[in-house]
Amino acid sequence: MEDKIIIEETNELIKVKFMEQILDGNSPELRDTLNSILEKDKKEIHLDLEKVVIVSSLGISRLLFFKNKADEKSIKVNIINIQEKLKETLRKLMLDQFFGI
Repeated sequence: MEDKIIIEETNELIKVKFMEQILDGNSPELRDTLNSILEKDKKEIHLDLEKVVIVSSLGISRLLFFKNKADEKSIKVNIINIQEKLKETLRKLMLDQFFGI
């Protein structure tokens, strides 16, 4: 079975690559992954949404919570490789600048 989330780490950066088309906020893998990343001593986190087409409303809520917690720890969070339609959705929700898109 293919991993739903792949994590790549370097000294200062964690790249989180989501491998499913739907980023579901109910997913225990999503919750556990985001929580464990915040415990690591990194300066920057990239959320790679290249394969993601849809983010559920709870998924957006989880990402917002994650970003706020990262900000509290002075960790920079960027969304990278985002599909154009998803980018437009985040733009309409006025979240594009919040996530550095």
